[in-house]
Amino acid sequence: MKYNIFFIIKDINKNLSTIVYQSKYRKIIIPFLFFVSYILFYFLIDFSSQSLVVHDEGLYARRARLVAESDNWFSPPFSTPHHKTIGSYWLIALSIKLLGNGELAVRLPSILISFICLLLCFIIAKKIFNREIAIISLLSLSAMPLWIQYSRYSSPDITFVMFVLFVILFFINFIETVDPNKKNIFIFLAGFFSSIAFFIRSYMIIIPLIGLSPFILFNLWNSKYKYKFLFLSGLLSGLLPTFLNIFYAYLKHGDEGVSLLFEFAKNQAIGEFNISNLLLLPLNYFYLTFPIGLIFILLLILNKPKYLPKFPLLVYYYPLISFVLLVCMSKFYPHYFLFLLPSLAILLSHLIDSYSSNYFIQNKKINFILILVLSLLIFSLSILCVYYKPTLIEFSVIQVFIINSVLVTLIISYISSIVFIHRSKLIKTLDFKMLLIILIIPQYISLSLLYNFGIIGNPNLKIKKFLANNNVSSIITSNTIYLYDLDSKTETLLSFYLPSSIVVNSFDDLVLDNFVITSKNNNLTSLSEIYRFKSISNSDNKFLLIKIRK
Repeated sequence: MKYNIFFIIKDINKNLSTIVYQSKYRKIIIPFLFFVSYILFYFLIDFSSQSLVVHDEGLYARRARLVAESDNWFSPPFSTPHHKTIGSYWLIALSIKLLGNGELAVRLPSILISFICLLLCFIIAKKIFNREIAIISLLSLSAMPLWIQYSRYSSPDITFVMFVLFVILFFINFIETVDPNKKNIFIFLAGFFSSIAFFIRSYMIIIPLIGLSPFILFNLWNSKYKYKFLFLSGLLSGLLPTFLNIFYAYLKHGDEGVSLLFEFAKNQAIGEFNISNLLLLPLNYFYLTFPIGLIFILLLILNKPKYLPKFPLLVYYYPLISFVLLVCMSKFYPHYFLFLLPSLAILLSHLIDSYSSNYFIQNKKINFILILVLSLLIFSLSILCVYYKPTLIEFSVIQVFIINSVLVTLIISYISSIVFIHRSKLIKTLDFKMLLIILIIPQYISLSLLYNFGIIGNPNLKIKKFLANNNVSSIITSNTIYLYDLDSKTETLLSFYLPSSIVVNSFDDLVLDNFVITSKNNNLTSLSEIYRFKSISNSDNKFLLIKIRK
C-alpha cells in the first residue's frame, strides 16, 4: 500500500507527540530537548563574522601564537621581559596548535570552558541548596551580559573562573565525603587548583583566595593534620609550573624577568586610585549583570532570607570580601569581577527561593521599580526599532533579520513580564521564579545570537574585510608584509592575522618590491622624492597596502 508523503509526515508527528507527552518519557525528553536547544546557542557561531577586540584579544592571541611556535611552554618566547605568567597563553596556544591561526582557535577555549563553568555552578548550587535553585543559578549565570561577552573572548579570564569553581567544588566534596581515600584526593585537588590558578592568571587568584580563606580555614582548622598536610602539598604541587616559568624568565632576562611580574601586580593593586572606576561601578554592575543584578539588589535591600544556607562563609562572606578587595584596588575592570558572577547567580536563586510568593505582591516598591525599569527598556527598544534602520546598511540580510528578531523578542519579553506582575496582583500570588525565566531566557537567546553572528563584540571586521579583498589576499598569502607607522591597535591585529608580518620603524629598512601596510595619514608625497609607491588597496581611509617600486 502506497502512502502519500503528507500522511507519512503526519504519522511521524503523531508518534513523536505521543512519545513526548506520555508521562514516563516526558520527564526525560522535554528537559533533554531544552538542554540541547540551550547549548546550541553556545556552539552555533559564525566565525566568518567575528573579529578580535583590541587590545586584549589581539595581544593574547598574538602572544599565544608565539608560545605555540616556540614549542617551549615554560620559557617566555618574548624579546623583552614579560609581566604575565606564561600559563595565561597555554590553552589558546594549544588551540592554535590544533586548529591553526584564526578566531575559532583563539576563542574556542573560552567557549568550551564557560560551558564547563555553568555545569560547575549547577553542581555547587545543588550541593549547597537543591536542584531547583541549581537550575535557576545556571540559567541566571548564562544570561548575564558580562558572562556572555567573555564566554566568547580570547583571554584566560573564563579559565581562571573555572579554576576558582574547582577549588570551591573540591573543598565542598572534601567536607561532605565520608570515604577517607576520596577526602584525601579532594583536599589535595582543592590545594592544587588554588595555586595552579596563579600560573593562569597570576596575582588575580589572591583576591578569591582571601575571600575563601574564612571558609577554608574554618573547615581545615577542625580537620586532621594529614588533611592540612595534603592541602599544603596540593598548593606546592600547583606552584611548580609557576616556579619553572619564573626560573626560565630569570635565565633569559635576569632580575628584570622576575621583578616585572611583581611590579605589574603592585601597580594594579596599590597604584594611583582612579575615582572614575568607582563612579562607574554601579552603572557597570546593573548593565553587565541585568536583570540578575537589579533583582538581587532589590531583594537584598528590602528583606532578609528566611533561612541560612549550608555554608554561610562560602555563600555570603566569600563574595562580600572579594568584592570589597576588588573595589579597593587602584585599578579594576569589569572582567575582574567575572569570578563573582557564579556567586551572584547562586545568591539570587537563594533569595528568590527563601521568600514567599505573597511577599512580592505586598511589597509595592519591588513591583514599581521592576515595572518602571521594564517600561523604560520597552520605550528605548521601540525607539531603536524606528531610528536604527539607516545603520543596517553595514549588515548582511541574515544579520538584519536577527537584529529585528532580537528587538521584537526582548520587547515581547518585557511586556509579558509587566503583564505577569499585574496579573499576579489580581490573583494574589506571584511565581517569581517564572518571572525571572520570562526575562532571562529571551535575553540569553538574544545576546547569544548577537554575539554569535558578529553583530556585537565585533569591532574590527573592516580589517578582516580588507585582508579578504582579492587583491590583498593574493599578496599576503605568498609575501612577507611589513607594517610601518600604524596605530597600536591596528598593528596588534595585523600582527596576529599576518603571522609572517614584520614591524619596521623606517622605510630605510625596506628594499624594492617589498609590500608595506602603512597609515593612510602618512604624507607619502613627501617620501615620493626617495621612494615610489604603488597603492594596491586601502581600508576605510585609515591604512593601505602599498608596494615599493622603482
